[in-house]
Formats: sequence, structure tokens, C-alpha cells
Amino acid sequence: MARARVGARVGRRGAASSRVVRVVVSAALLLAAGAGGATAQAPHVEHVGTIPGSATVLAVAGDLLLAGTRNEVRILDVSQPGAAMEAGRYAFEQPVLDIAVGKRDERVVYVANSHDGLRRLDLSDPAAPAVSGTVATRGQAVGVAVSSDHAYVGDNSLGFDTVELAGGMRRVGEYLGDGFPRDIAAAGTLVFVADQPAGLLAVDVSDPASPSVMGRLSLGREPVTGVAVPDARSWDAEPPSLVAIASATTGLQVVDVSDPAAPVVAASVAPAGRFSGVAMWADRLYVAGDGILQVFDLSAPGPPALIAEGDLGGEAGAVAVGGEHVFAATADGIRIFRRR
Repeated sequence: MARARVGARVGRRGAASSRVVRVVVSAALLLAAGAGGATAQAPHVEHVGTIPGSATVLAVAGDLLLAGTRNEVRILDVSQPGAAMEAGRYAFEQPVLDIAVGKRDERVVYVANSHDGLRRLDLSDPAAPAVSGTVATRGQAVGVAVSSDHAYVGDNSLGFDTVELAGGMRRVGEYLGDGFPRDIAAAGTLVFVADQPAGLLAVDVSDPASPSVMGRLSLGREPVTGVAVPDARSWDAEPPSLVAIASATTGLQVVDVSDPAAPVVAASVAPAGRFSGVAMWADRLYVAGDGILQVFDLSAPGPPALIAEGDLGGEAGAVAVGGEHVFAATADGIRIFRRR
């Protein structure tokens, strides 16, 4: 996403219990945790530019912003946020449902391209983007997450496929889910699946050919619609341990997955108004509600601290974050803020 996604520190298998992992699962929980009374005093996030046109999917690739709408990806040069401009665009035959950027090469992105499976888009020349690899998946590719040398392609009914990214790319494994996957994120050797009705699933992919479920967190009848982890470029040696999941009615929740076999809700956050999008960079959580972008600090135990907020000028959708900036798609354009 450009969908709802957040993260925390997830320890490596066998050592996870020694590290703290948090998961965002419900926006209503975050607000209840203390966002409410601080809203009026929160400093403003600096608005530095707006790009005409909206998007349903956003992803940041260095000084480029990828904005997906219907079957097209616009490549936007945001090296000068106040004068951002379109550098190129690429039209697929099928809808663009998700975009993931690799940690090692930001000029290569991966597109969940509905019934055409996974597509690798080469941005080495942003003015002339080109598909450099295609992998057919078992069903409809609705989400994609990248970790190390593999991509994990979520299907809306079959689980996910594991795709080796080296060379021409090839499918090397699969996870067959019992429910209906709605979103997917990856951190280290763990893949997190927002599954309906199962809830949050933590899947071990240390053997890419044979993924296996390590832990589950059920929300009961509450459907989970999105999951997110901190951007891979915001952490170094240790995989992030915060992940966020969004639900249709309660919004966002923070979950501790330091023991991936037994994830538990650690905190709750509610955005200003109806939750619409989320992204994360290191220990910062960026949440879009009704016309407001809020920034939460998740570095300390306890309720997330609201540290800043910005005016979105209207209803928002997809949110993405990069090294210096945060991007939020609205009906009136993609607004750019300086990251806090």
C-alpha cells in the first residue's frame, strides 16, 4: 500500500524473545492510548510541496516517487519537493495494486500487477521505464513485499508466492492460507499477512521454498485490511520489529511480536477522524485521518506519543515515507511534508 503498513523490532528466529517487537493493529487504539488530548499542542509538520493528481498506491525510490493509479505508474522526480515534476510513466495492461522498492537498488521496483502477476520495473532511466522481469503467480497479485533476495506476492485468496529476484526471477515457493489475505509486509525472515478472518499471521520464510506460520493474532470478528513494517531502508543490521495492521472499524493497533510465535497487542492509536493510510520509518509512525497527517513516536514503551501533525487539505488515502519526506495522496494532489 501505499497501503497501511507499520513496524517494530523483530528479532531473528531463535533470538526474537530478546528483542521488542511492536505491531500497529488499530487506529482507534492509538488514539485511545493518548493521542486525543495532545492534538491541539502538536507542532506542525512542514508542508513543502504538492504534486497535481492523486494515487491509490505510493512508494518512494530515492529521489523518485512512484504513484500508481488504475493500470498506470507515474514516476515523479521529488529531488526538489517544492518543484516536483513528472519524469516518466508506464502503463500496464492490468491494474497496479501495490508497489515495493528493494533495499539494495532503488532504481528497481516490483509491481503487484493483478492477473499479470509480479512485474519488475527498471527505473535506471526514469523517462523510459521498462519491464525487466515477469513472474506469473497462482492467482491475482494484490500485494508485494521485498526482503533481501526475495519478493512475497500476496494473493487475494491463495496466500502468497515466494519469488527469487536474482537474474530473470522465478517462483520458488508458496504459502497456502486458510483465509483471504488482504495485505502483506516483510522484515528479515518474517512475512506478516493481514488475513481475513484469521487476523495477523507471522510466517517464517527462512526456508523460502517452505514458508510456515509461526504465530497468529486474532481480532475476532474484526476484519484486518492492511499490514505494514518500517521501511527496510530505515534500519541497518537488525530487522525492524514494529509492524502495523489496520482494520475496517477499529483502525490501528500496535502489537509486540518480539516472540513471533505469540504476538500480542502492545498499544493502541486512533488518528484524527477516520483512518485512511499509514507508513513507518524506523520508530516513527505516519497516520492519515480525516484531513490530518499525524506523526507518532514509538521508541518508548507505553502509549505512542503524538509529536507532530499536518493539514492534508481534505480526505487522504495512500501514505509513503522516504529518507527526508512523507507523501500523502489526497483528492486534490499528493502533498509532500518534511519528515520528522
